Amino acid sequence: MTDSEREEILDWIRSEHAAGRALNLHAVKRRRPELLRRVYEVRPFWGWWQAIADAGLDYADLEVELEETVTCRICGYVGFQLNAHLSRRHGMSSAEYREKYPGLDLASELRRARMKKEGGNHLLPHWEPLYSDEYMMDRAYRYYTMGHRLRTTWICEHDHNLWQHIHRKGITWESFITALGIPYPDAKTERAPGITREELLERLREVVKAEGETPKLARLTEIDHLLLTGVRRYFRNYDKALAAAGLPLPNRPFLLRREFSPEEVLAELRRLADQGVRITAVGIKKELGNTDLHLNIEKMGGYPVVRQQLGLAKPELPREMPRHTREEVIEAMRRRATEGKEYTVPALREGDEADPELLRSARQHFGKWTELLDAAGLQPVHHAKPRAQRRREKLLAALRERSAAGLPIDPKSMRQEESSKALYRNLSFLYKGWENAVAEAGLSEDLARSLSRERDAIIAAIQARQERGEPLDLSSMKSFPGSASLYQRARAEFKTWKKAILAAGIAWPLPKPPKPERPPKPPRPPKAERPPKPPKPPKAPKAAKPPRPGQRPRKPRVISPEVAAAMAARAARIAELKSRRDNLEERREKVIEAIRERHREKRPLYLRGIRREPAAMELYDEARVVFRTWKAALAAAGCKPEPLPPLPKSKIVQELEEAYPIDPEWLAKVEEMTAATMLRRDTDEPEDAPAKPSPDFSPGVIRGWRRPTKKGEKQRTTPSKAELRKKRKKGRR
Repeated sequence: MTDSEREEILDWIRSEHAAGRALNLHAVKRRRPELLRRVYEVRPFWGWWQAIADAGLDYADLEVELEETVTCRICGYVGFQLNAHLSRRHGMSSAEYREKYPGLDLASELRRARMKKEGGNHLLPHWEPLYSDEYMMDRAYRYYTMGHRLRTTWICEHDHNLWQHIHRKGITWESFITALGIPYPDAKTERAPGITREELLERLREVVKAEGETPKLARLTEIDHLLLTGVRRYFRNYDKALAAAGLPLPNRPFLLRREFSPEEVLAELRRLADQGVRITAVGIKKELGNTDLHLNIEKMGGYPVVRQQLGLAKPELPREMPRHTREEVIEAMRRRATEGKEYTVPALREGDEADPELLRSARQHFGKWTELLDAAGLQPVHHAKPRAQRRREKLLAALRERSAAGLPIDPKSMRQEESSKALYRNLSFLYKGWENAVAEAGLSEDLARSLSRERDAIIAAIQARQERGEPLDLSSMKSFPGSASLYQRARAEFKTWKKAILAAGIAWPLPKPPKPERPPKPPRPPKAERPPKPPKPPKAPKAAKPPRPGQRPRKPRVISPEVAAAMAARAARIAELKSRRDNLEERREKVIEAIRERHREKRPLYLRGIRREPAAMELYDEARVVFRTWKAALAAAGCKPEPLPPLPKSKIVQELEEAYPIDPEWLAKVEEMTAATMLRRDTDEPEDAPAKPSPDFSPGVIRGWRRPTKKGEKQRTTPSKAELRKKRKKGRR
């Protein structure tokens, strides 16, 4: 691309931005696909992101335009997403639709942009709302310009979505970045030499001698990162490494909210000892929760030193709590189950019915909680069941309180009040119906059916209309004012008119009302006795529309005399051929012989070649007259036209084929599927019928797609991060 062409593209970008038009990749691809193709043909790689930057614009200030709908290629349905439409209307899965129409999206651009997750392991923030091939090229080249070595392991670890998008296309990462003009880095990297255990200890002593004191771990990393690697490898702890080297620990400041002097610490400990507090870490830090005093004791040298200064002996361990025998534990668990108490671990650990002593004894005698339950003959209870039972009791108690307060508890009243909607919904769901919930609460079922009088009145009115012979169909009930009120009341109580009719004991569907008898039409006189119709007046010619203000006059179509003469001669010849209907079989034989002669001389028989020869057009016109179509004439002659010569490939197509090679196995499978589709069309099957693959072909054969094997499993075409880490660890061993 020359400098002038580049400047033209930059001027177009600036003018579009000044006019307020969208410049995201999907919008530009719809308006100017050839311009976008020219931008990505430039080598060294230019790209749309760099073009926007060269135009002096910020990508964050660009307008964005996304399509809100997507069209089904089978029936033309327009919607936001096609997954449900394909399943309900065509009985086709999303994978089958993609196989039949490759490269098409199932959701609109706006829906896909909303579904895109912003999380992930990427270094660069996204500047485009949707993924596309051009956006992936820009993203990879920006990583290269930032100085990263674009190895496969690096891109999987730092931008897994980019590598996954390329992998789904059936392209290797190396061929992708090489096509962008980026040299693929070597897989081997320079690694720092290792360090032995003796070298680590000697190096630590040298560092302490040079620093004058023991450095902290952060300072040790700044001095030499190999020392930190050696510490983690041989000791896993900086303090242990210093102890092995015979070096003192670094000075670490204590995070104290209050600083005690040694005299204050001893005085406070003497006071606590008189109160019976054990002078240990458990007694001071855990039981009292005095972290400041604990840290001051550690600063003075620890609890043994402090107890020696106070003249106190090491306190004895607390007396163990009495434990139950195995038989007593089993009997206690059975007793809890008989009393209706919970026998789960959380219930024994804490709460009003807790029994820590029983729990401790159970853990001593039984390795697993299920073993204890089996020995006691009890069924294991899920940890959520007691909580669910307490929730049910709470809801039933609320229902009883509402009934005791004199408030209605029928379904209609419960649904109408905002304060009781949730109670009605939860109890109906838990007990499979409102009447069951009322019965479980111990209340009368008449309270739940307080509207039974209204229902009985509606049923009686419907039965009375039937006895009087009045119509009960919907149209009649809605038309008359006297019956419309009954219809509305029935809809409010029974939800539908059909349920109201069935509750009244009337069979459904209702018989249709008899149609009123129409008077017979008078007999028509015979055709010979009818008066003749008056002739229609001739239509007046339409007046030419006056030109609109500012409209240019339409120029008359100019046809050269040669073209006009050829068109007239051809029209006259076709009219003459159509007028002659005699000797049809003889004319067909002549056409067949002429076609076979052209086939023997290896002259073109396809329509493009026929139209290039004026002499052959007479044969074409004659064939269309006697055989209706040129294809039927070729079939009668038993000749098959030679295939059209392939068009020359453009430069961009050649570059893309070299950069993105196609897997021959995948191509063979696609050709097999295409042949099966053509065979289905020849056998007059409907075009919207799903493709029937051959027995040895399955979508899993195509690289880049795998059908999920379990319910809820995602379609994964790339290894997970855990698998990648395992492979890298295995390679370093």
